[in-house]
Amino acid sequence: MKTSTFIFLIFLQIILSANVIAGSTIYKHVDKDGNITFTNRPIPNAEKISIASYSRDGISQSRSQTSSNLPKIKDSTQNNRDTMRRKILEKELVTEEKLFADTQSSLDHISIGPDISNSAEKIVQLKNKLFLHQRNISALKKELGK
Repeated sequence: MKTSTFIFLIFLQIILSANVIAGSTIYKHVDKDGNITFTNRPIPNAEKISIASYSRDGISQSRSQTSSNLPKIKDSTQNNRDTMRRKILEKELVTEEKLFADTQSSLDHISIGPDISNSAEKIVQLKNKLFLHQRNISALKKELGK
């Protein structure tokens, strides 16, 4: 078995097992370039992945039993943890914004260069990186907004 196939199967199993716990529907979308996207939101031309549902009551019960066994911590300790987490997220946001700007600059430089025909693959790679940085920035801002 190829390594990429093995990794894909592991990834698919993780996605499917997470869906069983979350109780939501998973969609698989393959775009014109062959990029595969798994999401819980319907996408036009996406394939709905059929999986068995799981009782939400069973999840709620196990969570309440587990949470009662957890150690109690002081509010000040939790506040310190929250503050540290926020600083880490802010640092990650700054890093992602810098990487986004650097990638955009590289893309602009290639786009105006004299040898555009040889750079088509590089442009696609940079656009993909740009999209990932943009998605990370959005996720970080959303998390910091909570």
